[in-house]
Parts: sequence; structure tokens; C-alpha cells
Amino acid sequence: MKRFTVLGFVAAMVFGAPAVMAQEWIALQDGKSLAGWQAAERPEAWVVEDGAFVSHGERAHLFYVGKVAKHDFRNFELSAEVMTSPGANSGIYVHTKWQGPGWPVAGYELQVINSNPPAERMNGYIEHKMTGSVYAVRDNWKAPVADNVWFNYRIRVVGKTIQTFINDKLICEYAEPENAYRPPDKKGRLLGSGTFALQAHDPGSIVKYRDIKVRILPKDAAPPAGLVPLADRELDELITQASNDNIPLIDLGLAPPAGDATAFWSDAHRHGVMPGSEWAADVLANYSRSVLVISDRDKAPETALLQAAKAAGVKVAFSSGGATSIDEARLKARLQAIRAAGLDWKDFWVPGKN
Repeated sequence: MKRFTVLGFVAAMVFGAPAVMAQEWIALQDGKSLAGWQAAERPEAWVVEDGAFVSHGERAHLFYVGKVAKHDFRNFELSAEVMTSPGANSGIYVHTKWQGPGWPVAGYELQVINSNPPAERMNGYIEHKMTGSVYAVRDNWKAPVADNVWFNYRIRVVGKTIQTFINDKLICEYAEPENAYRPPDKKGRLLGSGTFALQAHDPGSIVKYRDIKVRILPKDAAPPAGLVPLADRELDELITQASNDNIPLIDLGLAPPAGDATAFWSDAHRHGVMPGSEWAADVLANYSRSVLVISDRDKAPETALLQAAKAAGVKVAFSSGGATSIDEARLKARLQAIRAAGLDWKDFWVPGKN
């Protein structure tokens, strides 16, 4: 029996080695060239400088076409060191597919932007979806890092879940439901499998990527505990549409409870809502008379009031009045009122930004 036990142990070591190796980090850059990566359009928009990929031109997506996993990834962790220049916009795509010109249709974009460019460069548009966002699905409404510094961007995809981490801090997470709602221009934003792509957004967006590596996770890897789709399908659609429309889901009167706030942050991430406690008190207090803060803890916002604020050019912000948990009924009523009043991203106040 001892002999068979020893042989079994040795066999497990030998035959289990590929599974163990699959858990190791695998470099996707050689530090010298674009080997393994290919731009679908405007290849001149990507160069290599000091071992980093650098975007510096018109729209161009750099797809991973290398040998690792035959560039088809399902469960994995992707890690990269990233540096943004002021006003730079970019993104990392996962579960995407090689395609010709245009914005990638398949897969998810994980946002890269830490400050807004001059309004004239974006035709007046102000991006509220900041670094770490599961772009247009569950967004982060406050830049987690500054420009001109290297930071670590890690993305974890398991099954139908996706998480983003900046310098190891969880920023956004999402559990994709069956038959997930998607706006007409984002029907392919779904999890399945695919490759990676980096985005060169525009000539003014200089972003650097280095030390890109992947860790392939087992096919039967378990999703994070508690990360499940929202049960209320209408609420999920309202959140997704608002996120797509760049409407900042910020609750100035929401803050984590004292003590263990694990459940609070899990709920905040799943609903794509950022609590006001993420900003310093002086930033929250620094708003002009042209901002209307609506407390909807006890009753739903009045559509007529929101319409009047829009007509008067008054920016809107919401507060749940000191709540320490997300009330789905309150959030749903708020989003329904926003939709009924016809508010868009220009009608909202974001602390420290506008």
C-alpha cells in the first residue's frame, strides 16, 4: 500500500504539472517589440518605448494574436502596468475578437482615463466613466489614481463575472445575467471567450502599457462568493442604460457602516453606485448655487422638479440622507425619475469635476 501511495503521489506531481503551470503568470510582451500584437487599423498609432507599448495617434486597437492559449482566453487574470498622460483616454478589451476598422464589437472594455481632456477636444463631452470602469455597464465615477504615474491594472474574469483592481483595490465588479440587457450599439458586450486588445483613442491620448501578463485560471474556477446578477431585471436594465449614458450614479448621502463594510461595498459595486464618502468633506461642500441636491430617502424624486432643474440649467445630485446600505426600491425610483425627466450626463454634478 505504501508503494502505491508513493507512486500515486509521484504521478500526481508529474501529470498535475501542466495544471500547476497554468496558474503561473505568462508574459504577453517581450519588452522590445510589438511581437504577438497587431493593430487592426493605423498601426502607426502604436510604438514601443523603453519596453512599453505607447498609444499616440488616431483610433487604433492593438489585438493580442500571440501563441499563449492560442489567443483565446476564458477564465483568467490579466495584469498590466499603465501610465496615463493628462486628459488621455484608452481602454483594455477582454473576451474580444479580431476585427477590422472601428471600435471592437465583441467583449468588454475596461476603462482607462484619470482626467478629462479639454472640452473642445471632445466636442464638449465630459467623460464621467473613469479608470476601472466595466465600461458602460458598471462604472467607476472617481479617478482612482493620478496621471503621469505607473499603476497596476488587474482584471479578473471567471465564468460570467468580471472584476477590476487598481493597485490591488477592487474598483468595479459585475455578474452578467442570462439574456443581459444591452443598448443597441453594444449587443456584443458579453462574456464568453476571446483575446485582449488595447485602445489608442485619439492623437491627444498618450497612454503607456508595460509588463502585460496573464494568469490562466482553471475551467472550473469558482466566481467570487456573493457576486451574482441582480434579481430585479428592470433595475439591472436601468443601471446599465444609465451607465452607458454616462449618467454618474453617485449618492452623496450614502456611506459604509462602521465596522465590517464588506457587504456594503459588494452591494455598491454590484449596483454601480459610488457613495459620497469617497470624496473629502471639503470637496462635497464645494458646490455652487447652480447645483440642486435632492434627498430621496423618504420619497421618490419628482419628475417635474427634475425637469424644472434641467430647464433652468441647474445641475442635479442625489442623496439618500445618511443611508448605510443600498435600497433597491429607492435606487429604482431614482433611475425611473431620471429617465422620465429626460436628464442626461450634462445635467449632473460630479464632486470635484464640474
